[in-house]
Amino acid sequence: MVAAFGQEEKETRNYYKYLHRARTAGIKTHCRGSMSMAMFFASIFGTYAYSFYIGSVFIYRGVNNTTYNRIYSAGDILACFFGVIFGMMSLGLAGPNIKAVTEGRVAGKLAFDIIDRKPTID
Repeated sequence: MVAAFGQEEKETRNYYKYLHRARTAGIKTHCRGSMSMAMFFASIFGTYAYSFYIGSVFIYRGVNNTTYNRIYSAGDILACFFGVIFGMMSLGLAGPNIKAVTEGRVAGKLAFDIIDRKPTID
């Protein structure tokens, strides 16, 4: 149809105009996603670095571990580090469960709204 009416150039311009818009939107979306992933991994690796730095300071200064009444050792620091890692993983794995509970609350609200509704027909 386009070729029959000689509108190839017009439709080609429209195609490239919308293609440029879609490309620009895709680039912006991917840049935002990349920045959020970068911040996420920076926070994780920053936590790793901070925990090992503080652990090395505790060992170097001979800080007393009040739980076991002895000076902190490398094993204590690694145990604390892995505790933080597993805690972060557990919080991350709780997301789907929290989503399911929220969806259940929404469904319950809809059901109770239907139950509490006053019929218009007497």
